[in-house]
Amino acid sequence: MIMPNNKIYVIDTNILINFSDWVPIRLNNIFWNDLEGLLAKDRWILLDVVVGEIKSSNKDLHNWCMKQKNNDRVKKIEDNDRNRAVEINNNFPMIDETTGRSTVDTYVIAYAEKHNLKIFSKESGRALDNQLFKIPDVCKELSIPYTRTPKVFLREVGITPN
Repeated sequence: MIMPNNKIYVIDTNILINFSDWVPIRLNNIFWNDLEGLLAKDRWILLDVVVGEIKSSNKDLHNWCMKQKNNDRVKKIEDNDRNRAVEINNNFPMIDETTGRSTVDTYVIAYAEKHNLKIFSKESGRALDNQLFKIPDVCKELSIPYTRTPKVFLREVGITPN
């Protein structure tokens, strides 16, 4: 059971990919071990749909995610999350109907909303009103706290000091 805590984050796929680019797993086991330890303590949430977006072309990150999944540290999207994700997309179109891109974003938002969690994503809001909604746009509409700043996330989950 996830304990309500305003400092717990659900992370977007782009965060793991960026972390693996900025801090390669093979070069910084300390960072990734800390991240893993905090995941085990539910200080941040890794969703199965996010893990599903990590391609095996990023072998180290893919293997790290599979390790988390095998250790039961990955939360599963449930039917009510999927239903809410559909509602979110109906109210704030996010999914590119041609490519299917951003489907996971709706799940991240639905999960965060249900569990009263924050979201960490590097996405920027949409630049024009006729564009698809992005995570920051929907978070503002639904009053879901989010950050785009790694320093804020790392501080709030306990990797770096205040």
